[in-house]
Amino acid sequence: MGKLVYMLVMHTYGWAIGLFAVMGHRKAQGWKRMRRGSVSRLAEATENLPGGQRWMWFHCASVGEFEQARPVMEAWRNRHPQDAFLLTFYSFSGWDAFAKRSMPGWRETDHVSALPLDTPGQVRPFLDAAQGASGASAIRGALLAKYDVWPVWVEALNERSVPVGLFAAHVIPGRWPFRMGGQFHRRAWSVLSLILVQTESSVAALSDHGLAAEATGDPRFDRVLQSVEAHEADAALERWVNNRPCLVAGSAWAPECEAVRDAWLPGRCAVVVPHEWTESWVASESKKWKEAGARPVVWSVERGDDARTELSEADVLIVDTVGELLGLYAVADVALVGGGFGAGVHNTLEPAAYGAFILVGPQVGRFREVKELQRAGGLEVCADRKELVNRLHAVWNTNLEVAESGARAQAYARSNQGAGERIARAWEKPLEGEGSSPDLG
Repeated sequence: MGKLVYMLVMHTYGWAIGLFAVMGHRKAQGWKRMRRGSVSRLAEATENLPGGQRWMWFHCASVGEFEQARPVMEAWRNRHPQDAFLLTFYSFSGWDAFAKRSMPGWRETDHVSALPLDTPGQVRPFLDAAQGASGASAIRGALLAKYDVWPVWVEALNERSVPVGLFAAHVIPGRWPFRMGGQFHRRAWSVLSLILVQTESSVAALSDHGLAAEATGDPRFDRVLQSVEAHEADAALERWVNNRPCLVAGSAWAPECEAVRDAWLPGRCAVVVPHEWTESWVASESKKWKEAGARPVVWSVERGDDARTELSEADVLIVDTVGELLGLYAVADVALVGGGFGAGVHNTLEPAAYGAFILVGPQVGRFREVKELQRAGGLEVCADRKELVNRLHAVWNTNLEVAESGARAQAYARSNQGAGERIARAWEKPLEGEGSSPDLG
C-alpha cells in the first residue's frame, strides 16, 4: 500500500510541476528544463569515460547539501583520483548555483545532471545511461547527502548491485520517515550499504529502528573553515569599519533589523544583510536608519561593479546583493544571525568560524550546532526582542567578554573539522572491503 500511495504522489507531483511550468512558474520551469535531454547527455558522458574510469556518484538535493558534499568530494578525489564524478541535483536552485560557480578541480570527464522523478519509468533509463552499454557497470558507487533517500532510485541501484551510502544525516526521532506512515521510505534506508550520521544521538535514533550507522561528523564545518581560510580581506571594508565596534546582522528579518536599530549608538557601526529584500525595502530601511539618527549607505550603490571600491563614511551598511555574507562576518565583533524569531535560525557556523560573538533568537530547536555553541559559551539565545536589544546594548563593543566568547565559538568550529576525510575513508569499506588500501594513484 505504501508503494502504491508513493507512486500516486510522484505522478501527481510530476503532473503539477508540468502545470505550474506552463503557467509560468520560474522554479517549475527550471525543474523541467534541467531534466530535458539529461538521459542522452549522461549516456554520451558515460560513453566518453576513458578506459577503466567509472562514476563516483554524489547526489545533493540543493545548494546546502552540495556545500556539505564538497569536502567529501575533494577528499575522495585526493584518495581516488581515477574516479570521475557524476553529480546530481534534485532542485533547480542547486543546479543553477553549480552552473554559475562550479567547483575547483572539476574535470572535463566529470558530469552534472538532474535526478529524475522517482518513478520506475524515469529512473530506469537514467540508470541505464549511467551504467553504460559495455556490460560492466560504469557506476562504482553512489553517495547521498543528508536526507535525499529516494526509494525507487535507491532500490533500483541495490538491484543492480551498486553500493549506495548516505552521509551527514541528522536523524531526529519522530520526524519523517521515522514515524507512522514512513515504512516504505524506511525500507529504502534499510538497503543502504552505509549510513554515516553527524552525531552519536543519530546513531541511537536509527538503532531504535534496527538500522546501523556510524557517526563521522558534519562536513559543513570543513566547508566553512575552508571558505574562511580562502577569504581575501576587504581592505576598503576594514577602513570603513575603522576600529569601531562592528555588528553584522546576517540573514536578518524584521525583528533583527528593528533590534539593531534600537540598540545602535553613535560610534558603533552595523552591516545589515537581509534574508530577503526589494528596492522598496532598502529605501524604507534607509529611511528608518536616518530617523534613528544614523547615516546609512547601500552596498550596491557604493560598490557598483567594483568589488573593492572605497565606501562612504556612514554608520550602517545595508547589503542588497547575494553571496557577500560570509566575507562580511570577517569584520564582525558581534554577529546577530537572523531567523530565530521566525521559522528557525540561519547559519551560525560562518560567524563562529570567524570568531564573532553570536546572538540569535529563540527558535533553535532543530539546530544541534546552535545548542553546542551555546554549551561551549560561543553563542547566546535571546528569548524575546527586549532581551535581544538589552544584550546588544551590552555587547556591541570590543570588550573582553566579546573576544572570549568569539574565541570559544571559533574553537568549537575548528574542533569539528575533518568530517570530509572521515566520510571518504568510511565509504571505502563497502566499495573495497575492510582493510583495503585506497588507490591514491
